[in-house]
Amino acid sequence: MKKQYGCSDQKIADYVEKLFKPEDAVLKEIVERTKKEGLPEIQLSAIDALHLEVIARLVGAKKAVEIGTLAGYSGVAILRGMGKEGELHTFEVDRKHAEVAKESFKKAGFEKEAIIYVGPALENLQRIEKNGPFDLVFIDADKVSYPKYLRWAEKNLRIGGVIIADNTFAFGMIADQRFNSSSEEEDVKALRAFNQEIAQREHFRGTIFPTGEGLTVAAKIKF
Repeated sequence: MKKQYGCSDQKIADYVEKLFKPEDAVLKEIVERTKKEGLPEIQLSAIDALHLEVIARLVGAKKAVEIGTLAGYSGVAILRGMGKEGELHTFEVDRKHAEVAKESFKKAGFEKEAIIYVGPALENLQRIEKNGPFDLVFIDADKVSYPKYLRWAEKNLRIGGVIIADNTFAFGMIADQRFNSSSEEEDVKALRAFNQEIAQREHFRGTIFPTGEGLTVAAKIKF
């Protein structure tokens, strides 16, 4: 019998949310402030934030990189997994988003542990390479650049370090052949290339967690 990939049963999803209670008062406040400040409500789900925290704990992460800060929701989750001795380098293209995130890190008790870089990540990542190698890289930014972010992570992760990327089901379109716009098609092709490189490159051993958005997770296994 071929078992189902993932779970679409809302009762089970509700069970997991009730059991693990992934969103506490601090994270709820970030969500509410995101709305109040007019930021796009595109942060990852509460259970995926818990995934980030647990993965950071599993690999003993102390130095992490986040590409796509938004309001700091996912960054707080990663820092919780690393603890007060952790250090998060997080990249955000929008200055207002970065200011909201700065407040989020302060409220969560990670003001000193979170270092925010404002501007295009591909232009700024080189600034932190001297701080590597890193234990964890989380990607949740412009989809067309995912393959480029992957190549940077490949060079700057330690052996045993992990790369995590959100939205790798391309908002349900990853297996589609027709698209509504050229930009949509471009994003999907980039995400397919990202997933394919994770699957085929000898430097990584990975999988995709069957979350609602698709969460690609891979360990670096060789230089």
